[in-house]
Amino acid sequence: MSLFELEAVGGPWGRRLQRRRAGLSRLCWTELGDPDPAAREAARVVWTRSTFSEYASAAAFAEIASALLAVAAPIDLVAAAGDFVVDEMIHAEASARLAMALGGAVPLEVDLERLVRPASAENALLRAAELLVRTSCVGEALTVRILERARSLATAAPTIHAVLTRILKDESQHAQLGPWFLDWAAERLAATDRAHLGRIAGQALVAFVPLFADECAPGSGLGTLGCSDFDATFAGAVIHHVARPLAARGIEIPPEDLAAIQQASRRLPAG
Repeated sequence: MSLFELEAVGGPWGRRLQRRRAGLSRLCWTELGDPDPAAREAARVVWTRSTFSEYASAAAFAEIASALLAVAAPIDLVAAAGDFVVDEMIHAEASARLAMALGGAVPLEVDLERLVRPASAENALLRAAELLVRTSCVGEALTVRILERARSLATAAPTIHAVLTRILKDESQHAQLGPWFLDWAAERLAATDRAHLGRIAGQALVAFVPLFADECAPGSGLGTLGCSDFDATFAGAVIHHVARPLAARGIEIPPEDLAAIQQASRRLPAG
């Protein structure tokens, strides 16, 4: 485990990212409103964790790009996966800058050698499908809906609203890569493969259950959602944006996994 930090060397390598950073340098990183201390502290935590989450997503798409190359996937899908790594690093940078503007990132111990859960299948095509189902069809699809809701509450904080808009533009595409791959691979996926992918999706959903045991952050226009807001948004996204699109492709999430996440999202208010 190590303390999570971001670093850049600049020079020609920084200039390579300038076009992708377009617009971020023009934002006012001190104009974040004047919320109460509890809201600001909660936002610091959220944006610090978001920084690491985006960093881990970059690792996931790097793994996906390699997996797609191994199965001779269409070159545009491979290129998209590789390009998404850059998207996620820009998101990590933007999230880190918000955390700093809110008073500084909170200390976060991470294991950088375990950023991506390895695929379990022996077949290369199924390994690629596993990675995409977990990252794109589940993780990114859920993220899009949470970010949409957070952005709708950030109207009084222009910088946070702009960052959420930028991240959403990219994440919406990231969430579509999985379905496009599954459609391309459809004739090569057997019924047993689809059942396996349903279990993978279920495991990915159940991994979110511990989130609902965490203490609720106060909702604010700084990128955080209160419990009831987060829970309802998450639960709806599981059904409408994860389970149904996968079912349309013959991939059924085990009912007990769906039940577990739906039950967890019905937590009672504190007190």
